[in-house]
Amino acid sequence: MKPSKLIITAIILLALISLAVPKGTCLDVSCRAIKARPSPVYNETALGLGYTGKGITIAVIDTGVDDKEHESLKNKFVAGVDFTKPINPITNPDDGSVNPDDIYGHGTFAASCAIGTGGSSHKYEGVAPDAKLIDVKLGYGAVSVDRFVDAIEWCIQHKDADWDNNGPSLYDGIDVISCQQGTDIENSDGKDAVSLAANKAVENGMVFVCAVPNNGPDNNGFYPPIGDKVIAVGAIDDKNTVVRDDDEWINWSSRGPRADDGDDDHYDELKPNVVAPGVNIMGAKYNTEDEYWEQDGTSWSGPMVAGVVALMLQANPLLKPTPDRNPIQEILRKTAESRGTLDSGLGYEDSDSYYNYSYGWGIVDAYKAVRAAEEWEVPHQNIPPSISIINPKNNAEVSDTIMISGSASDSDDNVTNVELRFDDNNWFNVSIASASSLEWNYTWNTKNVENGVHTIYAKAYDGMNYSGIKSVDVNVYNEASAGGVEEETKINPVYLISGAGIIGAVVIIVIFVLLFRRKRLAGLPVSVPPTAPPPVSQPVPFVTAKCPTCGNIIQITSVKRPVKVRCSKCGARSILR
Repeated sequence: MKPSKLIITAIILLALISLAVPKGTCLDVSCRAIKARPSPVYNETALGLGYTGKGITIAVIDTGVDDKEHESLKNKFVAGVDFTKPINPITNPDDGSVNPDDIYGHGTFAASCAIGTGGSSHKYEGVAPDAKLIDVKLGYGAVSVDRFVDAIEWCIQHKDADWDNNGPSLYDGIDVISCQQGTDIENSDGKDAVSLAANKAVENGMVFVCAVPNNGPDNNGFYPPIGDKVIAVGAIDDKNTVVRDDDEWINWSSRGPRADDGDDDHYDELKPNVVAPGVNIMGAKYNTEDEYWEQDGTSWSGPMVAGVVALMLQANPLLKPTPDRNPIQEILRKTAESRGTLDSGLGYEDSDSYYNYSYGWGIVDAYKAVRAAEEWEVPHQNIPPSISIINPKNNAEVSDTIMISGSASDSDDNVTNVELRFDDNNWFNVSIASASSLEWNYTWNTKNVENGVHTIYAKAYDGMNYSGIKSVDVNVYNEASAGGVEEETKINPVYLISGAGIIGAVVIIVIFVLLFRRKRLAGLPVSVPPTAPPPVSQPVPFVTAKCPTCGNIIQITSVKRPVKVRCSKCGARSILR
């Protein structure tokens, strides 16, 4: 072979080899760069402190996760649901038992960044390799608002779920939501339905992490979810090095701030919150057992931060958000490594608020975030009360007036009141005396609602916080009147006297008159004759008697008394007096 041909062949082989060998950095370099895993550059890491995400569940809202096959995600699945198909109790239930498949690869890649083990080599290990997966399949691309809200509401309803139905276990409920999907709503101000649902999830104790769009540098705001309480994550290029000094914001990562919602809080418009690596990332490839492929995007930055949150919650479970405060968000802001110049003029400049339109508060630092989580002091951390509905039972059939009852308790304070709600109606108060443990009840007249399935909701307050919402479904059935509405039959006693009483009195008088005028045949019973002879113009009345000899019935028309009677059958004679 000629030398020129050898050179060309060698170049082609090298090119093919370079295409076949993974070039990406995550999860081998990037997880070390954010100080989640040890490296020759950074010895102080979250893993060095012993945190791997153990006991934490992350709901990945995406295209599904290929956890049944890929080595990095095997044995990760705890529960799942598929919103790309109609929910059906038989073919597609929403009880957490569905394990959705991934036909796009997006959700599988994202999950490996957050919780992947990297297989036996652990080379491409994620940020929180001992955290578990709640697989919420939503779809690919811009998703409908209704479907998006349904997915988030499902997470809220199952935040405390006992997935294996065996009592409390290490991976019950949902702790973190990692969302890499969006809607087609542009430049949201955080008041759209999806963003408000995300805020509601945070108020119910879950940390909501989302990736900002890849629309930079001149993007027109953000699409949902971008609520006030959402931790929005942008992307940087770590230049394939663990050292952070050369890390730079990548210009396709959407810049802030978010559109103004018009309130007095200047902080809630400051998105993104933090940034993480998103260039040349190597993650799990769907529909394979052990292959990894390279991708760019904020969709990998977001799950890395969700993994950091899992490490923080393992370090300090009391950091779960409340309706009034989100400690995780505060810590991530304070411990991030600031980059860029301070964007001033927004009215939020103070000692702990360094914000840049591109970097947010800076590059996430897993070690500092976990250390801050360990040391976080929550002044009188209020533990929300708990509540249960004892009666009626779920799916019970009820009618007429029933007693709704339950119990409420609070471990560190007193329960002040209980609220109930029927279906989508307003909450109303069930007043109680303040106590640390109590029973409550409410009388409900089911005739005030239509027949069919209705939902009863209950929650308890302790003066500072409120419990999770408990609910039961009941099937109301009351027999309807002709008008379609159940009515009670009311009888006026006066009508009984004037109707039945008068009729009865007339019958009694008639009987007495007939008895008074009654005549008998000598020696045999006879029927009662009329009280008086009829007028001449009417037919002559008659009486009947039974013949004592043969039992024949004899009809007598004569009014003369006494009268001789002869039986037409046997000829026997009798006298009627």
